[in-house]
Parts: sequence; C-alpha cells; structure tokens
Amino acid sequence: MDHTTWNQFVLEHGPRSGRFLQSWEWGEFQTAMGEQVRRDVFDDEGTVTGVAQWLERKLPGSGIYCYCPKGPIGVGQLQGGHKELFLRIEPATPSFLQGAKKSVDLSPTHTRITSLTDTEETLLAQMHSKTRYNIRVAQKHGVVVEFGSHDMDAVWNLFKQTSTRGEFRLHDKRYYQTMIDSLATGDCRAFLATASHAGDLLVANIMVDFGDTRTYLHGASSNQLRNYMGPYLLHWELIRDAKTRGLTYYDWWGVAPLEDSPPARGGARGGGSTHPWAGISRFKRGFPGVEYASPGTYDLVLQPFRYQLYQVGRSLIRIVRRYV
Repeated sequence: MDHTTWNQFVLEHGPRSGRFLQSWEWGEFQTAMGEQVRRDVFDDEGTVTGVAQWLERKLPGSGIYCYCPKGPIGVGQLQGGHKELFLRIEPATPSFLQGAKKSVDLSPTHTRITSLTDTEETLLAQMHSKTRYNIRVAQKHGVVVEFGSHDMDAVWNLFKQTSTRGEFRLHDKRYYQTMIDSLATGDCRAFLATASHAGDLLVANIMVDFGDTRTYLHGASSNQLRNYMGPYLLHWELIRDAKTRGLTYYDWWGVAPLEDSPPARGGARGGGSTHPWAGISRFKRGFPGVEYASPGTYDLVLQPFRYQLYQVGRSLIRIVRRYV
C-alpha cells in the first residue's frame, strides 16, 4: 500500500484524536529517530479492512515487543512473529481487544476537542469568562504570536524550564527537532508556534495538522512574565489560523478525567485532584469543547511465561525507584 492510500484509510477509519500517530509521515519520523517501523495491512478477499503501524521496542534481557500507538485501525486479525513477547495496542474500537490485558496508558485516554465550525464570535462567547479576559490581557500587553519562525535551539530553554516545573517528561532536543524537520511537508505536518513579548519568548507549542484536525502535542512556557498570559493568546490564534486553513477540529491532546479534575471555583468536584494534568486541564477547559474517552493501552500477550517475568521485573524496578 502506498503512502497516499495508507493515509486515506487512516483518515477515514481512525480516531479523530491521535490518528496522526498512524499516519505514514509519523512512521517516517520514527524511522529517522532510529525506530524499527513495520506496517501491516489487513484485508478480506482483496478489500482493505484495517491497518497497523508498529514500533519495535527492545526489552532489556527479555526480547522485544511491538507498539501500535492509537491503533490498529479498522478490523483484522493480529499476529506476531516469533520474537515478540506481546503486542501493545491502543485501538479505538473493541474488536482488537479480545484476550488483551490492560496496561499502563501511554497516549492520552481522555481529551477535549473544540469544533471549529462555529464563528469566532461564537467560540469567544463559549469560553470561560476568565479565558476571554486573559486573551485580552495578552493583546493589551502586545504579545506577538508567530508560526514556524523558530527552531528548537531558540525555544529549548522553555522546554527545559517547563520540564523542571514537573509538567511533562522531556524528550531530548533531537527528538523534537527531528519531528519538525521530518514533518515539515506532507499530509501530516508539525510546526512550532510561539508567543513572545519585546523579543522574549513566553510560550512555544509543537502542533500537528493531519486531515481535518489540529493537535496541541507539546507545549512549554517561560518562568518569566507569566502575567502576560501568552498561552491564552497563542492558542486562540492557533484556533483562528486552523479555521482559515479549513480545519474543523482542535484537539487539546489530553485532559484529566472529569472525576479527577480540580474543583470548580465556588463549587466542589470530587474534593480536588492529585492528577498530574489537573492544572493544564483547567486551562484547556477554559476553551469550548467536548470531551472524549478511549479504551487506553492494552497488551496482547504472545509468550505468557516470559511476559510474567517481564511484569515482575517492571514491578521490582518501580519499587527500587520509589526508595532510592
């Protein structure tokens, strides 16, 4: 199957949130990062019924497993080779989950998606009043938004600051730069978007466009001038730009489940939250949107005994890390 046909199938049958991870271009980016990428096509009497893009991962002393982020897509019969301990899958439908074991979730299982079919005036009216106010604050301070004008060297310090604050685990710089370089053109496109004031960078986002959806994949912000509200204006301008390009959805790529969300001002919701995404989820929920959940990450075990040994090893590692 060529890359055009592959992407057409993914766009037609894949989940709106995260289907870019099954795009042909994402596989090429992973190859550039040194990953072993395999693409499977399932068919029924010559008709394509499903696809799966796998990343082969090594397990120290335990062989390998294959990971299919936000897939497989469609329907088909999963089969491993002779080497894999298990297949790690994240399908949107239950057809691939028979006999699979729940694992630790890797991609977000809960997200918020904003429909871009409404007018800008309607979107503004649907925002939380504090979000609208903060957009105006950023505009009043003269915050400048730019798309695709910086490389990772320019924004790397923001990513390190954000990682230090504990908001997300940081890949190395090469990972982000390779993503932007590999996905500069094609059906799946990644780009940097920044907000700055008087030449000082305030915010940097890595965005991914695929099909009709723009996804907020990674974000970083400065420890300085946080009262200038750069993230609010940056996302609003990204939404406006997506509308002008004909995209119809804006995926915020992960929120805490509602039962784990922080209490609303003036009311209670579960007594607060210790969820690591509580703060960023409150920010995202200030924008209009609808929330969706997916099944999550599962392991289809191919070698049960060795899989049990792998699980025991993981448990021991977690215990050691907890007390060291």
